[in-house]
Amino acid sequence: MPDIPEMTPTSWFAQGLGLLAFLISLIGYLSPSDRRLKIMMTLGTALLALQFVLLGAWLVAASLVINTGRTWLSIHRNGLRWFIPVAIVQLLVGIALAHRLHDVLPIAGSIIGSFGLLCLRGIPLRYAMLATTTLWFFNNLIWFSIGALLLDGLNASAHIRAIHMLRSKFRTETTT
Repeated sequence: MPDIPEMTPTSWFAQGLGLLAFLISLIGYLSPSDRRLKIMMTLGTALLALQFVLLGAWLVAASLVINTGRTWLSIHRNGLRWFIPVAIVQLLVGIALAHRLHDVLPIAGSIIGSFGLLCLRGIPLRYAMLATTTLWFFNNLIWFSIGALLLDGLNASAHIRAIHMLRSKFRTETTT
């Protein structure tokens, strides 16, 4: 794992974008409006993509841009016929931009997330998203993205809570 990078004005600005992305995403998570949630998540992801461009992480930035489109697609479409082309694009872009062993983290995280969002529902979806969050957490740790790490913590907590709630709901429905 690389050392903590020297903080240049560009890296301070990049970290600021990451923290702004976290705050915008948090506002979306706290909103009762699905539309506002999706808009804020999209804006947060776009800011993270810009952050990773500034950090020189081109593969991570490209993955985030693709993931933004994939998330919007998942709102309106689902199934393998949508997942396969998205996964192929993610894999081809990932292979083209990969230079280090740890570049597999955003590639795998993006593909698992795409499968979850486009092909799964309920508890299996939450497990896929938790796996995705875990892979992105390690990627963000390597790149020392403070805002993205905070967002991963928020995401992991939300996925674990949702799994617990869905399991409780399932147990209640099967016993009544």
